[in-house]
Amino acid sequence: MKTVWRVFGYLTRYPWMAAGTLTCAILTTLMVIVFPSVTKWIINDVVRAQRPDKLLPLILLAAVAFLLQHVFNALRIILNNTFEQKVIFDLRSDLYSHIQLLPLRWFDNRATGDLMTRVIEDVNSVERVLIDGIEQGVVAVLQIVIVMTVMFYWNAKLALLALVPFPLLIAGALAYTLTAHRRYRLQRRASSDINALLHDNLAGIRQIKSFVREREEHARFNRVSDQLRRATLVVMRTWAIYSPS
Repeated sequence: MKTVWRVFGYLTRYPWMAAGTLTCAILTTLMVIVFPSVTKWIINDVVRAQRPDKLLPLILLAAVAFLLQHVFNALRIILNNTFEQKVIFDLRSDLYSHIQLLPLRWFDNRATGDLMTRVIEDVNSVERVLIDGIEQGVVAVLQIVIVMTVMFYWNAKLALLALVPFPLLIAGALAYTLTAHRRYRLQRRASSDINALLHDNLAGIRQIKSFVREREEHARFNRVSDQLRRATLVVMRTWAIYSPS
């Protein structure tokens, strides 16, 4: 947990970008509830009441909400991507600086490919968890609160019926979350292995060619690559089963 808070400190270096990203995400979410409301008003106030004069203002309201939703979403993407890249740059820079300060004996039992994986892929993974995870979590909670509030305001009984599968969704999310660590760890380990092998083989390509070991090294590379393929497929197949819910 201490490590998580240390990494979380990188987000506080750019508070205005973080606040702007979350603000745009919240505004984008608020625009979503306009469309069901407009549909309700069209059915009740235009179709049933036979008031076609009210149709044009409602259509304009929906069009403005649609436009604002995309404007806020575009701003969110721009801010979020800029925020992400700044955090990634700081993480990589500090990690590389730390690696340079380590004693030589620390490198004796560590493959270069594994270190490359930590600096490149692991930093991206940390960024996705911290920045994208927090943003999407806030948006998801906000959507749930707003939608449930509107549903209960319009029709409490119908809202209760709509929440019947909710416990199943929660159980599925918990099951996926609690078992995801092992799957992603195996995928990361396989990725580290293939990076280490590729680096060693490219660095020692003269020796491989001198001893005519191309076929053996190719077979070895395919074995490691197949481990990464199988580990990735496990992650993707599990997500494919869970994501439709």
